[in-house]
Amino acid sequence: MTNPTRPLSIRLAAQDIEHLAERAKRISGTPTGVARELIRSGLTDGDPFTQATRLLKIERKLAALGQDIQAVTTSSSKNTGSLGRVESMFDQLLLALSGQPIEEDA
Repeated sequence: MTNPTRPLSIRLAAQDIEHLAERAKRISGTPTGVARELIRSGLTDGDPFTQATRLLKIERKLAALGQDIQAVTTSSSKNTGSLGRVESMFDQLLLALSGQPIEEDA
């Protein structure tokens, strides 16, 4: 269960914002996300146990997301196969309605 959150607005120098943007780009994140993680890290006062706990939570969320992606991929593959069969049946129906000979699958 997630804890409720509230927005927080901070002002940074343009150079600091550029630095956040560069760091975010390196990790394929957002400047806001990087700032959030840096603030959270600072709030732990460098406590390695607290940081490790946060990393474990993130790892679990990533694992769950990976499972969700795998399920979607499997479902998509099944749908692609079904779509191919429906297209084939539709083509056979068009051939039958047009009076053309129907090719049998070997």
